Amino acid sequence: MIEYYTLMHKGSKEEYTDNIFMNFGSTVTVLMLSDSGEDPIPLSEEVKTRVSTYITACRGIPFDEVSTKLKGYIPVGTDYMLIHINDTSINIERHGQIYASIVKRGEIKMLPNGPFSIEDDDRVVCGTAEFFKYLSKPAILSDALTAESCEEWMDNLVCRISDKTHLAEGNLTAVTLIVRKDENIRI
Repeated sequence: MIEYYTLMHKGSKEEYTDNIFMNFGSTVTVLMLSDSGEDPIPLSEEVKTRVSTYITACRGIPFDEVSTKLKGYIPVGTDYMLIHINDTSINIERHGQIYASIVKRGEIKMLPNGPFSIEDDDRVVCGTAEFFKYLSKPAILSDALTAESCEEWMDNLVCRISDKTHLAEGNLTAVTLIVRKDENIRI
């Protein structure tokens, strides 16, 4: 099982303009789109609807097929990250200023594009450049290792950002994920 928690905060912007689309099942699929690039391309309602519909229906579809289909929907130049994660593997495709880090066996590493094996209690944080701007790797690692849930981990990270910015900068968009084998599921 994959535990998750999302953050979507507008910051000082007039509105929240990033997007997160998710599909939950034995594999969790996350698509994060950001408008924080140099020349942001606003997504039309038609594109948002098409992407949302596809992500909702992509259960059981191989990662490469999902990625190829979404490339046809997402405007060129849009910052985005597609994630497929289950109890044994994670596959990531990212473009632009969206990042993912994994906490595995007490160490933190940036996740590049591609498939990787994961294990019980591995923790992943994905977010926009604006989210990571005020977070150091030691802070992310410390919060991951001390938090008992995705929500607690995200709360700790947001407190660190708030200490520096009072959450008054651009959109903050992120997802925390924890791999939980059956015996470690929190109720």
